Amino acid sequence: MPSFGAKLKLEREKRKITLEQISHSTKIGTRMLQALEEDNFNQLPGGIFNRGFVRAYSRFLGLDEDQTIADYMQASGDAPPVSTEPASREDGSHENATRENQDRENRENRDKDKVSRLEASADAPPRQVPWGVFAGALLVVALALSFWSHRRREYMRQAVRPNSAASATQLSGQASGSDLPTTGSPTTSSPARVSAPSAAPKTSHDLAPASPAAIPGEFTVVIQAREESWTTITADGKTISSELLPAGSERVVRGRKEITVRTGNAGAVDFRFNEKKVDVGGDYGEVKIVTFGPRGILPNAPPPPSTP
Repeated sequence: MPSFGAKLKLEREKRKITLEQISHSTKIGTRMLQALEEDNFNQLPGGIFNRGFVRAYSRFLGLDEDQTIADYMQASGDAPPVSTEPASREDGSHENATRENQDRENRENRDKDKVSRLEASADAPPRQVPWGVFAGALLVVALALSFWSHRRREYMRQAVRPNSAASATQLSGQASGSDLPTTGSPTTSSPARVSAPSAAPKTSHDLAPASPAAIPGEFTVVIQAREESWTTITADGKTISSELLPAGSERVVRGRKEITVRTGNAGAVDFRFNEKKVDVGGDYGEVKIVTFGPRGILPNAPPPPSTP
């Protein structure tokens, strides 16, 4: 009669199945499977692991799993010994033998459960990273940042519009007042000056709209930003402001001797000298310095020569 391992090998070869195929499906090494077919049970881990190997092997071949395990236990010597005691043994001994058999069956059932759990965990696919959830969270964060940036830009534009509207209203009111007909009275009245709200502190060269002839000896320069531009304004040697002009805003500067404007986006800034538009040239993104005197634009002084 062929041995237990020889029977397994015969069944496998009948089905034209290789050890590598069984190993790939059951995750049992080919060395262990070969030891099982050659009845080298001492090369196996032992205990429930051996029975788990036999169960997985027989399941892959389509054999009766319980019968194959029973054959293995008989061949390996793990089967319980057959009782040869006479039937006339005492009742207490018979009860003890029955209890031992029940305990052995319970242990075997527990071993089967452990092997089944081990096989299920081996066959379970690896846990995947939830890339979909991660990408969704990133999208929500990006949308929130975009919405916050849009609201911030709208807030800045709305904050600039009231100042621009007040400046335009005052300039138009002063221009209308200067067109009123004069009478023969020796005294003349100038229109009331209304200062527009400004975030800059009040100085002798206030950044508020004024008529060109509001004070004798003064001249006026108006800077209008069509797009955002860094601008530094100096009047009569004193720095009036250094700020980022938002798109659509303007600044009005009065001076007696000299007004210098340095802008970082010359192509996006317009200038008016005493209410007359002047072309200073310059491209978008170009840094340009424009200097005005009482008679208009002054040529910029050349930079001092570098010393070795």
